[in-house]
Amino acid sequence: MGADPDSPVGALEVAHDVIELLADRGPIGVTAVAESLDIPKSTAYDHLRTLAGVGYAVNEDGAYRASTRLFHAGRRARDDHELYVHGRNEALSLDRNTAEGRHVQLVAAEHGRGAILFATRWRRERRSARHTRAYPMQVRLHSNAPGKAILAELPAERVDELLAEGLPPRTDRTVTDERDLRAELETVRSNGYATDEEELIRGMCGVAAPIVTERGVRGAVAVYGSVDRMPADPAAELAEPVRDAARTIEANSIFGGE
Repeated sequence: MGADPDSPVGALEVAHDVIELLADRGPIGVTAVAESLDIPKSTAYDHLRTLAGVGYAVNEDGAYRASTRLFHAGRRARDDHELYVHGRNEALSLDRNTAEGRHVQLVAAEHGRGAILFATRWRRERRSARHTRAYPMQVRLHSNAPGKAILAELPAERVDELLAEGLPPRTDRTVTDERDLRAELETVRSNGYATDEEELIRGMCGVAAPIVTERGVRGAVAVYGSVDRMPADPAAELAEPVRDAARTIEANSIFGGE
């Protein structure tokens, strides 16, 4: 944490970290929060009490968890997001032409990460449920198809900044070498789509295309599926419909369609 935790900015950073901790590990007690965030117990207590007071945390016999008010705040933000407004119907249309064992995602570019705004229900058999639970809602851009599609459209200086943060692996197939990633991004720019071959989650692969407007790259649309339900060359089947969906969403964003 860079700022003084007693300053207004520092206190906000602590509150953010507490909320993230509650969402990931709650219900959790004051002592565990203090130890996890390396802050005084009194500071942890003050933040938990304040968050509970404004409705963002719930105190259950001394153990705190994130409240559903956070969900509703996030949902309002999602509902107003341009990609959701202009892309949800197109994502559903793409999904209707997607085979069993796959689903469609709308991913927004936010703070150097890819954040899932909308995902269709998995067209899956029962055994694919483990992938649904494992899929993260916000990830670094280098480790997945939507992220690489976004990276390929960012200004070079921004790409340099993000790659300087490191390329931690999600699986043993994640691209972690900067030179290899930059070469792949050149291919993505040329082809207009990116692929994920079990780089984010073992057993999952995907194809994504960037969504670019006059304001720059806004996100990506992707089709993901379990490897046993995808063709040997996913891009051969999915690249064109995914790119078409991205172009439609771009047009909707520019001309106000849904």
